[in-house]
Amino acid sequence: MVDMGTLVGTFHRFGLVGPPYEVLGPAAPGTAGEPRMRIRLLESGEETDYALAQLLLDPSED
Repeated sequence: MVDMGTLVGTFHRFGLVGPPYEVLGPAAPGTAGEPRMRIRLLESGEETDYALAQLLLDPSED
């Protein structure tokens, strides 16, 4: 199990060439109970919830 707190403040990218985003913190679970994280897209400033499982597959922008 992933400690979601360690992801807060990290930066990732949607796939290899997608836009970067910052992880803000845990979000409410999805409709099927899956863990989600609140993220902010760096290009637009938009915030949204994102599936933790997908986030873990996205490359880090360290």
